Amino acid sequence: MIKIIFIAVSVYILSICICGTSMSFNPAEVEDSARQGLVQILDLWRTEDYEKLYTHLIHPPEQGWDYFAGRIVYASRIPACCWEKLQEVRVTAISSDRAVINAKVGLEVEGVGTRFVTRDLELERIDGIWKVPMRDILDLSRFNLQRIPRKIYERTL
Repeated sequence: MIKIIFIAVSVYILSICICGTSMSFNPAEVEDSARQGLVQILDLWRTEDYEKLYTHLIHPPEQGWDYFAGRIVYASRIPACCWEKLQEVRVTAISSDRAVINAKVGLEVEGVGTRFVTRDLELERIDGIWKVPMRDILDLSRFNLQRIPRKIYERTL
C-alpha cells in the first residue's frame, strides 16, 4: 500500500513538473518573437516570395498552393516599406506558441499610395515558424480576380 501511494505521489509530482514547464512561458519573449514573425511574413509578401510566404500560412487542406497563388497575384495591395509597414503594434501572448497582434498595417495601393488598416492578427508558432491564417493575408491584399495579375507565377517543382 505504501508503494502504491509513493508511486502515485511521484507520478503526480512529475506531472506537475512537466506541465508546469510546458505551460510556463515568458510573455515578453513570445511577444517579441511573434512581432518579428509578422514582420518576416510581411517582408516575404512585399518581395513577392510567395513560396516562402506560403510556408508561413495556416490554411485549410482544400485551399492549397494553387488556391493561394491563384489569388495573391491579383492583389491590389502589398505591405508598405520600412516604418509604414507596422505602426501602433500591440502584442498579446496567449501561450508559448500563440499570440494576437493588433497593429496598423501599411499597405501600398496601386495609383493611390499608402493606406493603413488596423487589424487583429492571430499568429501561431508551428515547428518553430510563426504562421498567420492565409485568409488574413488574402483579405489584406484585397485580391480582385478581374484585375491584371502582378505576374504569372509558375511553381517549379
